[in-house]
Amino acid sequence: MWAEANKRRTGAPSFRHLRRLTDDTGLIEHALGRIPRRKEGYTTDDNARALWAVSEWLAPERAALLSPGDRERLTSLADVYLAFMLWCQGDDGWFHNNIAYDRTPEPETRSHDCQGRAIWGCANAWVRLAAGQRETAFMLFQQSLRTIGRIDSLRGRAFALAACSELLQAEESGRIVLPKGWRGELKDHLYRLEELLDGAYRDASREGWHWFEPVMTYGNGVLPWAMLRAYRTTRRPSSLETGLDSLSSLQAAMTSEGGWYRPIGNEHWHTRDVSSRWDQQPLEMFKLALALEEAAAALELARKDGVFLVISPDVSGLGTRRRQEAGSLAAGSQTTASKPDFGRASDGTEPGAPESALAAGGAATAAGERKPRVVDIGEHIAALRASRDRCLDWFYGDNDLRVPMVDEDDGSCCDGLQMNGPNVNCGAEAALSYLMTEAICYDRRRGNQA
Repeated sequence: MWAEANKRRTGAPSFRHLRRLTDDTGLIEHALGRIPRRKEGYTTDDNARALWAVSEWLAPERAALLSPGDRERLTSLADVYLAFMLWCQGDDGWFHNNIAYDRTPEPETRSHDCQGRAIWGCANAWVRLAAGQRETAFMLFQQSLRTIGRIDSLRGRAFALAACSELLQAEESGRIVLPKGWRGELKDHLYRLEELLDGAYRDASREGWHWFEPVMTYGNGVLPWAMLRAYRTTRRPSSLETGLDSLSSLQAAMTSEGGWYRPIGNEHWHTRDVSSRWDQQPLEMFKLALALEEAAAALELARKDGVFLVISPDVSGLGTRRRQEAGSLAAGSQTTASKPDFGRASDGTEPGAPESALAAGGAATAAGERKPRVVDIGEHIAALRASRDRCLDWFYGDNDLRVPMVDEDDGSCCDGLQMNGPNVNCGAEAALSYLMTEAICYDRRRGNQA
């Protein structure tokens, strides 16, 4: 079924499988092989992800890669996903997640992860879709705004945090106009959620463990992504530090002995003592690529703000300092983070190795002491984006079994990588993870097209 070698085309990926999984109600959750399994029904989770994906591909910076036919088809799909979410949102602003194929809402406990994901999808669509659709996205977000303060899951809060940051940035750049009073409300949510996530990180982190929870489970990249996106609005150095530090830890946990990425397996997750290898999910590669690109964008902004990256000798980590004048570091205590890893070191050592580019710990003195060393932000921005592209390579065979997970002819993606090979079922989450990773790495496709 899957070719041994998969040559990548230029331009946009195929959206044929996404259309196959979408009917006039919404995006069907599961497939048997590539054929939709209607009895499994729909979820708001997947329709919010789908709204996110088509919004990203229809955004001006990516739309140039699309054929006229694909632009028309994705615009029609956005209508379907918006209509689904409009239908699933209650009068209280909360979204019902699970819907049977006969359009009957299934009994469920309220999902706070789903609420945050839906809020993000609506905010992103409001900013990126064209007139005629963005108004609906705005109204969906408006209805859900009252729920942000009641979201109590970590990932739900991360999505809501990113949504607040996105809308404040979009207003600042003139892409949207916020209703009266919204700016203050969004800022209040932004700072509160930023502090909650940062607090979770500091509460859970211990020596040798730099993460928001005692276990790395699913969709991990959304946590550093949200902190780094918040930094782009609040400019809090602690958010940049936490985002880079946690991203470094996630990369280390997801890097194999041979240097390729290995998603944390769904069987038993990842702790400081053990990591599950199999049932690797495409979603993890998408979320890692998302965080890596956000880190590059945050560092571009930090460089403009005069922030230095510092290798700290006491923890062999990366810190940030704001420049007061050219050639000097700001006075005050240095912030530090654990060993960063933005990809393979230039000397060929594996990520996280003692002599890798960012874990060197500074220059040694004659007495054997090490001094803090300022490192080049520009180099690490490039390294972050190279690592981002390696996430896309995973889909094309740079993985444990050296097998492609996607079929470019129709844009389908296997649901997971198991010990005996890819899971040949190609459901919604996997397809969207692939299409979103392609969108995040679109500049590489644009370069290929040129």
